[in-house]
Amino acid sequence: MRSEEFNPIKWLSEKLEKISMGEYIRQIEDNFDKGELYKAHTWTPLKLIALMYWLTVYSRIVPKRFSNCWYIDLLASSGANVITETGDIILGSPLLSYLVPHEPFKHHIFVELDSQKQKTLGRMLKHFGLSDYDILKGDCNEKVHDIPFSDIDHYFCFIDCEGLDVKMSTLEYLLRYRGDVLLVFQTSSVNRVFGKAKRGGYNMRALDDFCGGDWWQSCSDIEDLLNKYISSVKQKTDSLRGFENFVDHVRIKGKGGGFFYEVILICRRGDYIRAWLDLKKKLEALEDEDVKIALKICKGELELRTLDEFFGQTAFRQTKLDSFLGR
Repeated sequence: MRSEEFNPIKWLSEKLEKISMGEYIRQIEDNFDKGELYKAHTWTPLKLIALMYWLTVYSRIVPKRFSNCWYIDLLASSGANVITETGDIILGSPLLSYLVPHEPFKHHIFVELDSQKQKTLGRMLKHFGLSDYDILKGDCNEKVHDIPFSDIDHYFCFIDCEGLDVKMSTLEYLLRYRGDVLLVFQTSSVNRVFGKAKRGGYNMRALDDFCGGDWWQSCSDIEDLLNKYISSVKQKTDSLRGFENFVDHVRIKGKGGGFFYEVILICRRGDYIRAWLDLKKKLEALEDEDVKIALKICKGELELRTLDEFFGQTAFRQTKLDSFLGR
């Protein structure tokens, strides 16, 4: 039997052409008010492309080993975003979790604290006829304990933080179980809180909860804090799971570099992390023009060459899928 080529960009491109993302956006424009949607910014499509990319990799590989894979979104919001600077609507992570994967998740868990966003998300999922989901209403740091992990073989969890939303204790609880985590670390936002806390106690408790202790007080700057945070997550994950894990981050910068955040991947160490390293190489080399292309991709204005234009035609190595599965 001929082995399938491992080419995440080809897979994602083919999937995006099939799902007609632009039609979903038109229906949202016709049936939902922009005021109901999450207010995002021009750099938001970059993390959504990272999400779509890893959903593609995950859904091609993990379901071949685990039969009951769930999607978890700890900060789900309303289901779609409106770009503040342009007024464009793009799909949010809940909808992408249905549309992008090659192999569908068996179930979806969406956690949202804001009551209006909960209602909008529920209406949106129903509007598009989506099923196999639960919306947990409340603080994700509490509701994570309501997720039936004993029923889940493997999970993909997306955590799109705005600031210090998710406590380290919540992340530790997640990491007891088998799964991949894609976490947005809002470096600029955390840095603002860190600076104020260092100068006089502002939000010290919140930073303690976020970091899992007061070790941040010894950090010299945000880079030091970020590195120690990632190191702490790696140590905790290896200890909780009993095998070696891969914890890495890629920095995504806003226009002019004045604002930036990290996308952190936590998964079992194995051959498929090469796909992440290829993605990281591209995202770290982004220019302003790439941000415009990213928005174009997320709006569904996709031509055959668009993903190649964004990622670079020769940037991604091809190999046999079997090698990622350890065959």
